[in-house]
Amino acid sequence: MPKLTEAIFLEKRQHILMCARQVFASQGYEATKIQHILASAGISNGALFVYFKSKRDILLAIIDENLGRFCQRIDNVADLSHELEREQAFVMLLELVRHISLGAGRAMSLHVWSASMVDDMIKSHLQMHFQRILGAITRLLANLQKAEKLDKSVNVKKAAHGLFAFFIPGYIVQLLFISPMDPRAYLDAHRELW
Repeated sequence: MPKLTEAIFLEKRQHILMCARQVFASQGYEATKIQHILASAGISNGALFVYFKSKRDILLAIIDENLGRFCQRIDNVADLSHELEREQAFVMLLELVRHISLGAGRAMSLHVWSASMVDDMIKSHLQMHFQRILGAITRLLANLQKAEKLDKSVNVKKAAHGLFAFFIPGYIVQLLFISPMDPRAYLDAHRELW
């Protein structure tokens, strides 16, 4: 069998991940069997194992992509914080949460959270990404403080934990269970509490 070029390898891997997202979203992680992913991706069992060793490895790759992209986005917004108003920065991050939560892998976060409750490897992987995200949010808030767009009295480490809950579980629950409130409306609804 000829060797796959890196571009083809990455394209096929992405295809498998996208199909797995859709299957997990429609059937749940626990109920999904490898055969469901194979059927959705249109590949053989042997072909799948060129890319992933197990269903768990597929889920870990999805976590890496989704939370890695979210963390990178926070870093990008932090780098632009001197050009943005505080609310603009927050709306940009909420937009990404909405895109991830309502995209092809609708509600993947809920499946991942559920799986992490019974699988320590998934839990530690998720915690690693959450620590990265907390660090990126802390950096964003520190940059906003330096740019005088956030009061100097705010403890950015403590505030980062609050924003983490606001951005991730809070907005995801709002989108999936209450109403698909757009980012600006979600931010405005909380402004009255602040």
